[in-house]
Amino acid sequence: MFLLLLLFALVLWWFNGGSQEVDVVKLNASGLGKELLQERRMHDYQFYPATNPKIHYIGRWTSTPNRLRKDGTFPGVYFDVIIQNTTSLLLALHNAPQPNFVASPTARLEPISTTAPPGHRHFRFHAASANEKPALPISLLAQVDDEEYILLPNSSSLVSISSNSLDLSKQHRVRIIAPMTDNLGQGVVELDGLWLSKGGKLLKVPGSMLSEDYLDEDLLKAENDQVGKKHRTGLHQIEKDGNTKHDQHTISEEMEERLAEASNRKRILEVISDSPGSFPERQRGRRTGGADGLLSGVMGWDYLLGEMFGADHVTIGADGMCLIPECIGGTGQPAGLGDVFFRSGPSDSPYFDHPWMFSGYIPDVMVLHIGSSDDASFHTYKAEYNITLWQLSEKFEATYVSLVKAIRNLAYPKHPSLIQSERSGSSGIISSNAPASIPIFIMRPFRGQLEQATQSAVAKLRLDGDKAVFWLDTSGWLDPDVESADYPDFFLDESMTPPRWRLTEQGNQRAAIFLHTHVCRYLAADEGKCAFLPHEVYQGKVWDPEEAKFDKYIEDEKERKLKKIFWENEGPLISNEAVDGLI
Repeated sequence: MFLLLLLFALVLWWFNGGSQEVDVVKLNASGLGKELLQERRMHDYQFYPATNPKIHYIGRWTSTPNRLRKDGTFPGVYFDVIIQNTTSLLLALHNAPQPNFVASPTARLEPISTTAPPGHRHFRFHAASANEKPALPISLLAQVDDEEYILLPNSSSLVSISSNSLDLSKQHRVRIIAPMTDNLGQGVVELDGLWLSKGGKLLKVPGSMLSEDYLDEDLLKAENDQVGKKHRTGLHQIEKDGNTKHDQHTISEEMEERLAEASNRKRILEVISDSPGSFPERQRGRRTGGADGLLSGVMGWDYLLGEMFGADHVTIGADGMCLIPECIGGTGQPAGLGDVFFRSGPSDSPYFDHPWMFSGYIPDVMVLHIGSSDDASFHTYKAEYNITLWQLSEKFEATYVSLVKAIRNLAYPKHPSLIQSERSGSSGIISSNAPASIPIFIMRPFRGQLEQATQSAVAKLRLDGDKAVFWLDTSGWLDPDVESADYPDFFLDESMTPPRWRLTEQGNQRAAIFLHTHVCRYLAADEGKCAFLPHEVYQGKVWDPEEAKFDKYIEDEKERKLKKIFWENEGPLISNEAVDGLI
C-alpha cells in the first residue's frame, strides 16, 4: 500500500513540473563540468596583465584605481606588443554585453560570454564589484606582422587574435587598434590583459622607452595561479627586483646608453581635430561596428601621416565638436574641444570626469585641424546666436589662442628630448637638431572655413613670442569640386545635422602626403632626407617674457634711430658715421 501511494505521488510530481526540475539539475551538472573543462584548458595558457610595461600603449590609456586593467579612449587608440615562443594570442577584455554582465561581491571564477572560438572562455581572476559595470562590446582591428587586418567587430570578454597558427620559432609584432567608429567615437576599450601559449614571452617593442630594469623576462613572469596579484598591488616588487642591474655599469656608461636609447626612441605625432579622417566614403554610420566600417579607422589622414614615418600617433578626435563652448548644434555641448583635450576621455564617456595628467606621452610635433564644426554652427544657427558672424569669428580666434597657450603652459611645457635628458641624469644634453619647443601646426580647414581666424590666431601667438607655432595654408591641396571630378576629395555626409563635408579615401591620402613635407623633420628617423624649409625656420625658441620685452625695446630703439636719420635731418640720406653707429 505504501509503495502504491509513493508511486502515485511521483506521478503527480512528474506531471506538475518534476520533469523540468530534473532537466535543470542535468543542465547545471553539465554546465559545471564544462566550466571545469574550460578552466583546465586555460592552464595551457599564461596570462600577462594589462599593466605589464612591455605592452606599448599609444593614446589615452588610463589605469583603473585597482591596477587591474587599462582603459583606452578616443578613436584610433592602440597598443603594440612583440611576442615570442607562442602559437596563440588571446585578448582578455572587460567589455561585455550588458544582459550577460555578472556581478559578484566575492572573488571567484566567473565564466562569461565570449567572442572567441569554441574551447576558449575568459575567467575573471579578481573580485567583480557589484558597482562596476563593463563597457559595451568594442570593435577592434588586429594586425600581425604587417599582414592584412583582422576584423573583430563587437568584441567582448575573450577575443582570439590567433589560435595555434603563429610560428613558435619567430617573433611576431602585433597591433590592436580601436577605431571606435561605434557611436561616434564614444567607446572604451577595457583591457584586462593577454593570454599566450605556455612558455610565451613578451619582448620590448623597438623604440619604446622601456626601462632597462624591465628588460629581463624573469622579472615579468606571466601570472596564472594568482592572476592579478602583482598588478593589483602595483609593480613595487618588480621595481625592487629590477634594481639588481643598476650597479653593474658605471655612471658614465649608463648615461651613454640612455642617451643612445633616447636618440632611437619612436617619435610621436599628436593631432587634435573636430573632423577626424576616419569616416571616409559611405562606410560611415552611427553604428559601424561591422566589417564594412572598421577599416575606415586606419584610412584617415591623421593615421596615415604617422604611419608614413613609422612613428607613434595619437588623435584627440571629437567628430562634430566645436572649439568654442556652448556651441549650438555641436556634439558634446556645452563642452568645447579645448575642454576635451584636457580630459581622459570624450565628453559623453565616464572618463570625461577625470583630468588627463599628460604623463603617458609627450608628442614631438602637434597638428591642429579645427574650425569646420564651428563654421557650420555659426552659419546654421546665426539667428540663435544673435551676434554677427564677425563677432563669432573673433570668439573662435580668441578661444584658439587660449587653447595653444594652455597646451604650452599646462600640457607640454618642455620638448620630449629635454625631458628624456633630465630623466637620464644628463639635464640639458640634447641633440643640436632638437627644437626648443614642441612645434604646433595650425591648419587652415581643408575647405577654407574660418581661414582668416586661424591665420590671425597664429599671428597673435607669434607676436606674443611663440615662434614654434605655424599656420599651414592648405588652399590648393584638395579639390573642393565634387561634381566634375571623377574621383572627388570630398563628399557631403547628410546623416549629420547640419550636413558635413568629409574627406574621401583619396582626399585623406592627399592630405597626408601634403602634411608629410611639413612635419618630416620632427618625425623622420633620418632628418637629412627631409625637404621643404631649412631647419632653422622650424626650430623656434623657448619664449621668455623678459627676453621678449628686451627684444621689443631693441626693435623700438632701432626704429627710433632710423626715423631720426632719414626724416629729421635734411641733406645726405645717411652718413658713414650713421652707418657705423647702426652697426
